[in-house]
Amino acid sequence: MLRCFVERGGVFRRDELQGVERSAQDGERVLARLGSGEQLPAERLVLCSGAWSRRLAQSLGDEIPLDTERGYHVLFDQAGGLLSRPVCWGAGGFYLTPMAQGLRVAGTVEFGGLDAAPDPRRYHYLARAARRFLTLHHEPVSRWMGFRPSLPDSKPVLGQSRLLPQVHYNFGHGHVGLTLAAISGQLVAEQASGLTPSVNLQPFLAGRFR
Repeated sequence: MLRCFVERGGVFRRDELQGVERSAQDGERVLARLGSGEQLPAERLVLCSGAWSRRLAQSLGDEIPLDTERGYHVLFDQAGGLLSRPVCWGAGGFYLTPMAQGLRVAGTVEFGGLDAAPDPRRYHYLARAARRFLTLHHEPVSRWMGFRPSLPDSKPVLGQSRLLPQVHYNFGHGHVGLTLAAISGQLVAEQASGLTPSVNLQPFLAGRFR
C-alpha cells in the first residue's frame, strides 16, 4: 500500500504530529505542527491517529469521549507448530495464534488510558491460561501491550471536524480497525475529494457526542 502511494506521487514522512490549526495566511488551509518544528500546510488533512486522536481533536475544539481498551500479548517462540490455526477461548478472553515467530497469545481488555504502565498480571494471566491447553515449558520471549481506540457507542468517528471542515476524522474503530480500515478509508477519501460518500456519515460525525 505504501509503495503504491509513493509510486503515485505521495511523500512519506515519519514525524510526531503535535497539533493542527487553521492557517493565518490562508483560511482555506490548515497547518500540521510537527515535532521537528516544521509546519506543513494542507488543503485537506485526515486525522487517523488511533488512540492519540482524542488529544489532537481537542486541539481543534472537538471533545470526543475516546478511551483506550488496552490489550495484551505474549509470544512463545518455537511453539507455532502446536496449532494449525487460530483458536479462541471466549470465556477466557484470549486468542492463541500460530505465527512464523512462534505462538502468540493475545487478549483481555482494560480501560487504562494512554499513560498508565502495563499491568504485569495480565501478561502472567495469558501465559498461565495458554498452559492450560498446551505444553509450554518455557517463558514467553516477548510481551506487548496495545491500545484499541474505542467510543461509548462502539462506532468510529468519520467525517469532517465540526470547526475545521478541512480536517477529516477517521478513528475509534475499537476491536475492528483492520476489518473496517478499507471502507472507512474509502468513505473519508470520497468526502475529502468533494464527492458524496457512498455511506451516510451523519451517524459517525464527531458532533454526535455534544
